[in-house]
Amino acid sequence: MRWIVWCSCLLVLFACSGEKKKEEVSIHPSVKAETMVIEPVTLPRVRSFPGHVRSKVSITLAAKMPGYVKQVPVQIGDMVHKGDLLVLMDDTDAKARVRALVSAKKAALAELHAASAEYEYSRINFDRFSRLYRQESATKDEFDRARTSYTAMKNKVMAIKANIRRIEAQLREARNQLLYVRIEAPVDGWVSERHADPGTYINPGHPLIGLDGRGSGFWFEADVDEALYTLVKPGGMVSLSIPSANMSLQARTVHVQRSSRPLSHTFTILVDLGRADLKSGLFGRVFLDTGSTQAIVVPLPAVVKRGGITGVYSVDKSGTIKWRLIKTGREWRKTSSGYMPVLAVLSGQAAPVQKWVSVLSGLSPGDRIVISNLSEMREGLHLE
Repeated sequence: MRWIVWCSCLLVLFACSGEKKKEEVSIHPSVKAETMVIEPVTLPRVRSFPGHVRSKVSITLAAKMPGYVKQVPVQIGDMVHKGDLLVLMDDTDAKARVRALVSAKKAALAELHAASAEYEYSRINFDRFSRLYRQESATKDEFDRARTSYTAMKNKVMAIKANIRRIEAQLREARNQLLYVRIEAPVDGWVSERHADPGTYINPGHPLIGLDGRGSGFWFEADVDEALYTLVKPGGMVSLSIPSANMSLQARTVHVQRSSRPLSHTFTILVDLGRADLKSGLFGRVFLDTGSTQAIVVPLPAVVKRGGITGVYSVDKSGTIKWRLIKTGREWRKTSSGYMPVLAVLSGQAAPVQKWVSVLSGLSPGDRIVISNLSEMREGLHLE
C-alpha cells in the first residue's frame, strides 16, 4: 500500500514538471525589427577591363646629334616650364667642326679671289684673240688656246663657288647642331621618362626625355575584349574607377580602335577624362554594360558575418528568427535610374546612401529577412 502511494506521488511530480517545461518552451523572447521580402530585381551585366591614365599631349624628345650627355638637370616627375633646360650635350665636337668649316670657307674664298683674277685675264685675252681671229690677224691655234684657257678658268671659278656653297651649307648645319646642344622643354608639363644620364654617348634619334603636357587633359586607355566591339561606340558613356586618384566617374568614349589585335583578341578604347588633376600611368578599370539579368539583392547592412561566415537573419512563417548562410557577389548602389555597380572602395569617399549586395545562393524570392536592429538578433527569437 505504501508503495502505491509513493508511485502516485512521483507521477504527480513528473506531470507538474512536464507542464512547467512545456510552459517554458512555449514562451519565446521577442524582438522588434524591420523586414523586407526578397524579390528579384533587374541588374546590368557588367564586365571590367584594366587600363591606365594617359596624357593627351605626350612628347618624346630625341637627340639630333651624336655625342656625350653633359648634364640632365631634371628627374622623373619634375614640373618644368616651356624653355627650361632638360638635357645639355657636350658641344666640343660641334664647335670644332664649326671652326674647321669656317677655316675651309676662308681658304675657299681666297682661292676664289685668285681664280677670279686669272679668269678675268683669260676672258680679256679670249676677247682679244677673238677679234684678231676675225680680222685674220691671229692663227686658229692661238684662238683655240685662248678659248681653252678661258673655259678652264670659268669652270674652275664655278667649281670653287660650288664648293663655297657646300661649305656654307655644312656650316649652317654645324651651327644648327650647336642649337641642339641645349634640349629645352617645348611646353609646360611633367617629366614622365628619362633615358639618358651624364656621360652617356648617344646617337641621333636616341630618346632622351618624355614629357606630359600640362593643362592638356588626360585619356583613359584600356584594351577591351573584341567580343564587345559592337557595344562600344565613340561618344558612348562608360564607368571608370581610378582608386589611387580616389576617382569613380562616368566619362565619354572618344576613340575606338578599328582593328583588333590577333594575339590578344582585344581592341583599344580611349575615354576622355577632361582636365582632371591626374598623372600618366595611374591604374584603373573601365566597366562596360553588356546587358541585364534578374538577381536577388539585399541591403549591405543586413549582411552579418559570424566567425568568418556570411549570412542574414530570416523570418519564417511563424515569426521565428533563423540564421541563413548566403554567398554574396558584387556590391551595388541604388540610383533613380536603377542599380549601378560600386566601382571601388575609395579612401575618403562617403559610402553611397543605399548600398546593396547581390546574393548568389542561400535566398529565394519570397523569403523575408531582417534589415534593422541586427545587433539584437539571435536565432530562435520571435519577431513581434
